[in-house]
Amino acid sequence: MAQEKLLSSKELGDLVGLSAAQVRALMNDGRLEFVEISAKTKLLTMSGWEPFQKNATRVKRPEGDQPRLPLGEPQHHSH
Repeated sequence: MAQEKLLSSKELGDLVGLSAAQVRALMNDGRLEFVEISAKTKLLTMSGWEPFQKNATRVKRPEGDQPRLPLGEPQHHSH
């Protein structure tokens, strides 16, 4: 079995379109799996990203719970 490439938070962020800070925040929240090499070095894998991505995009709202804003129109606030 080939060893999976370990990625820094910046490398994974570049691959998936997030900043390194966003990736680290997901790691700190426990929502993204990582490998702890030392107290300061935490690396990630694409196979650790896939379950997070599945869980993060699985949210479906019930039909009656949709936002009431018309599509394509900006929301205006009066001051």
